[in-house]
Amino acid sequence: AVEALPVLLYTLFVIAFGFAGLIYICEQGNIPTLLDALWLTIVTMSTVGYGDISPVTVAGKFVTSILTIVSGLYMAIPIGIVGNAFSKVWEDRERLHVLKLLR
Repeated sequence: AVEALPVLLYTLFVIAFGFAGLIYICEQGNIPTLLDALWLTIVTMSTVGYGDISPVTVAGKFVTSILTIVSGLYMAIPIGIVGNAFSKVWEDRERLHVLKLLR
């Protein structure tokens, strides 16, 4: 599971900065800086949704909607990795219990 962490972090940064750029371009009059667009992207990806910054244009709303879907799919990846690691440990529990009894 640890081996997958760098790839997951790289993918997270690519998604965050890519969508921040798209939102910044779509929301030129509403979102003043790229940092604000990155803030909106992070808040949207984490599904917190503070509401302090929100898209107003149709293109901005569309990009943010796509970001929400992509973020949900992205967040499912680490859950699958952790679940798989848990399953492997759970399958090994009987062998570990026998080893503990033999000591």
